[in-house]
Amino acid sequence: MDSLMQSYDDTSPYIAYHGDWKTQPTTDPYVQRYKNSTFHSSTNDGDSAVIVFIGTEIKVYGAKRPNHGFLSGLIDGGEKQYVNGTAKDPELYQQVIFQANNLENKTHTVIMTNEAVYNTNSGGIWFDIDFFQVNGKAISSAADAASIDQGSDTSNTYTGTVAFQTTPPSGVELPHIASKPTAVQLAVSIAPSLSNAQRPVTDRVANSSTSTISSPFYNLTFSLIMSVFLAYSIFYHFRRS
Repeated sequence: MDSLMQSYDDTSPYIAYHGDWKTQPTTDPYVQRYKNSTFHSSTNDGDSAVIVFIGTEIKVYGAKRPNHGFLSGLIDGGEKQYVNGTAKDPELYQQVIFQANNLENKTHTVIMTNEAVYNTNSGGIWFDIDFFQVNGKAISSAADAASIDQGSDTSNTYTGTVAFQTTPPSGVELPHIASKPTAVQLAVSIAPSLSNAQRPVTDRVANSSTSTISSPFYNLTFSLIMSVFLAYSIFYHFRRS
């Protein structure tokens, strides 16, 4: 193996596993053929593993066995590279299952995926990751792992742009507001087709204000004021006489 490459085992925190991944079973008679006798395996189509690194080259290693099927690898959102992971007589271990080199020395993201249903004529549905190597260094893949979540985690926060509609709905006219608006002027003009229950609160407030002005209480108050004014006028007239 290239001495310039840094190795990271399948148990490394720099691999973010998504889906139903399992560690090596103790009953596997060939577990010692894996690096450090460990590996992560998947049997579900779509299970993925994310690796983020800074450097110019990456190699991902796994096994090719009779019960293994197709897998894919892609880097930086490019096209998937499909690999048949089936092998027997002999079975193959610590094999390069994905490789990318001559890269710019910057941050790269690799996604490895179980493609169990890509070709059902292959040997099986198993896919495992043994370790990976980079010419550079691996970095935390937590952010990239979250970005490809299949929707099982509902705690993710949406960071897109929200647009608000500023044009009124059909049938609603914008009110004309005077420099010193009254309650009636603040009411929104509604199309005749809308029922009273559909009118806005400001419209109902304006209507209630109008009905208060024409109430019997207002008429009684006005009559009392006029009576007092008339009595005062008569008293003032006799006093001058």
